[in-house]
Amino acid sequence: MQTQTLPESYSNKLNYQKNKFILNKSKHFQSSDFDLGKCTSLFRCKDCMFMGVYIVKANRLVFENAIDINPRSGIIKFNGNRMILKSAEALGFFRRDIIQTLNMERAKGFLLRYGWACGYSAGDSIEKMYNWKELKELIKAGAAIHTLEGVVSVEIDVLEISDDKFEMEGKWFHSYEAEEHVRHFGFSEESVCWTLIGYVAGFLAKTYSREVVVFEEKCRGKCDDYCKFVVRTKEHATAEQLDLLRYFQETSLADELDATYNELKSLNNSILHSDTIHKQMTHAMLEGYTLNQLLHLLSDALQCSVTIERRYLMKPIGYYFMQKDDERLYLEGNLRKKEFRHDYEIMTMKKQLGTLVILSHNDLTREQKMIIERAVTVFSIYLYTQMQIAQSQWQRKSDFLDEVMSRQSSTEALIKKARSIFYFDPSKNNRVIVITSEYEEPEILHSFLMTEYLNIECFIKNQEILLILEDCEKDIGYMSDFVSILTKRLKERFKQSIFQIGVGKNADRLEEIGSSHNEARLICQFLQYAAPGQTQSAIYENFQHIMLFLKTTNPKELLHFYEEVLAPLIKYDEQNNATLAHTLEVFLNYSGNVNKTAKALSLSIPGFRYRMEKIESLLQEDLRTGDGRFRCQLALKIYYVLKALENKK
Repeated sequence: MQTQTLPESYSNKLNYQKNKFILNKSKHFQSSDFDLGKCTSLFRCKDCMFMGVYIVKANRLVFENAIDINPRSGIIKFNGNRMILKSAEALGFFRRDIIQTLNMERAKGFLLRYGWACGYSAGDSIEKMYNWKELKELIKAGAAIHTLEGVVSVEIDVLEISDDKFEMEGKWFHSYEAEEHVRHFGFSEESVCWTLIGYVAGFLAKTYSREVVVFEEKCRGKCDDYCKFVVRTKEHATAEQLDLLRYFQETSLADELDATYNELKSLNNSILHSDTIHKQMTHAMLEGYTLNQLLHLLSDALQCSVTIERRYLMKPIGYYFMQKDDERLYLEGNLRKKEFRHDYEIMTMKKQLGTLVILSHNDLTREQKMIIERAVTVFSIYLYTQMQIAQSQWQRKSDFLDEVMSRQSSTEALIKKARSIFYFDPSKNNRVIVITSEYEEPEILHSFLMTEYLNIECFIKNQEILLILEDCEKDIGYMSDFVSILTKRLKERFKQSIFQIGVGKNADRLEEIGSSHNEARLICQFLQYAAPGQTQSAIYENFQHIMLFLKTTNPKELLHFYEEVLAPLIKYDEQNNATLAHTLEVFLNYSGNVNKTAKALSLSIPGFRYRMEKIESLLQEDLRTGDGRFRCQLALKIYYVLKALENKK
């Protein structure tokens, strides 16, 4: 660094000061060699009587040299400017009150401009006080002053200055502003060190000739590890970053109050408008408007297309599209364009009844959001009322089936009552299908099936879904195909769920429909035990040989009986690729006749007897007795039911 030449008038004073500094090892110098150009005092040195010609390095700024406290006058000066000591906590309360008074957005502008004024003043005083060799040193000095003031610890990582570009990046540690904001408001979604950003912007506005943009990429106020600030020239900033410049436009308190008044007035108008829409929709609901008619009212108020969805349903349960293309865009939006949708849950008593979907390419206004919030309450009442009506109807249908099972009413009375409750013709052949699931709510399954099978009676009884097929054919192939398609649709729509689907026998008369329901329910119970963790379906014809036992025996005990009687034989067949189970079945079908059985199996009598001896040794059963044959016959029926389920899997 170049040493400055001093005027001759100061020579005597300097000789005295030189000896004084060397003897006292003065803090003004880094070595005992007296060189005034190396003075590190942050102020004009009173001892040296030297005014403003020092060449200073930013990294030599020392707090003790920067502060001047006069205990008599009570004046504290830092960097030549008068300062007052305030606790960070007090500034935090001030910040809180500003935000609560002006709102977050206006308080942000206020604090940015406050920081800008502080930075501009600091830049002005530091720039005038010293002879800075490089602009970089002046800028680094601003960061050093910020640290010495106790505001924040600054580390500059990048500082590049050219004729057409300015770029600076750095970290802020221990930001008082972030700490106080979190203390009063919790973590934010955006950066909160507004006075720090303003300080940097103001400092550079005074010391650098071109306009720059200052912003935070990271902030402790939004739960980042540290604060990171970035400075760029205006030409190299993005549109989002340039938007910060609008906060630095000066506004008077009167303007702020006028803006606040206008905002309150606008808010009041929005509240009144949303209240009017809410009253209109409420009156319409009480007058019996349908769901689509209510959605039409909401659509007119919002000037947007609207729908109501239920989980897992392919189609909305209600909708109103303002334009022809909106329905197409809605379907595309379900798959790809989520930004086209604005979803609002419709809840009642912690139960989700549906989702109100607003279709708009633009962000919703505050007034629109207020209208939607009011509308959601109307839809929650409407859907809850509809659910209560549906449950009441389900209960009537459930009670009817119980009445049929009790056989306490005449056929004529039952038919008359059925016609007033159900949609199917009770005088025709009908079958009952029962669907159970451990993981899905019955109401959701019911809603899905109602959209898939519009012409089939569908309701809920004891948390089970019941379908009644009207005038169905007796052909087993038809029923098997129907159940297969039903199972496929359920698995495609509810991929993570497991279902049991049981089909009762064909009811030729209304009195038998209760039995059809009971048999379908028993089949579902058997499937739960026979194929745990699997979606399975079966029709009555697969179970008719063991249905009597299902009605009197627990399915779990029936499966245990099968394993106890037949398991060794089935295991032997699987391990040896044998057909002893088939041999036993043919033997039992011919009522134990040796000759007929051997002929049917194309076996010699000795060969057949050898097989039977092997079967009896495995089963430990005496097949010459009626009891032994009966046990094996029943176990075989259960085995072939299980085998049919395994083949379907």
